Amino acid sequence: MALTIANSARQAALNAITALLDGGNFQLRASTTPLADLPFQTSGGAFQSASSASPSTAVSNTIASDNTPTAGTIDNFQLQNAAGSSIIAGSVGTSGTDLVVTDNVIPSGATSVSCPGGLTLSLQLS
Repeated sequence: MALTIANSARQAALNAITALLDGGNFQLRASTTPLADLPFQTSGGAFQSASSASPSTAVSNTIASDNTPTAGTIDNFQLQNAAGSSIIAGSVGTSGTDLVVTDNVIPSGATSVSCPGGLTLSLQLS
């Protein structure tokens, strides 16, 4: 018999994971060097409640800009809790990575890095 997990359990798990990110940051990095810290919204939580769709998804609330970024090529990210501990981490690039972006370079002299489209997380368990 195959293991089955109700979508309501997936939804509850995703809500628990995203709650860990309240007050934390979306950090863009070059290897181990942070290039930009984009704070998650603190009032109302980092993410909206997970959907009941299958697979369940959760959409971030407003993510603030970093107005003092460091120049470099972003190759990984961390979604961090309020204490700065990594909760979710992955690779960044223009294709074939966990987080695909149009441009992963913060140029010298950049005055702001933002994530205007927000983030959508999905939890697929089978």
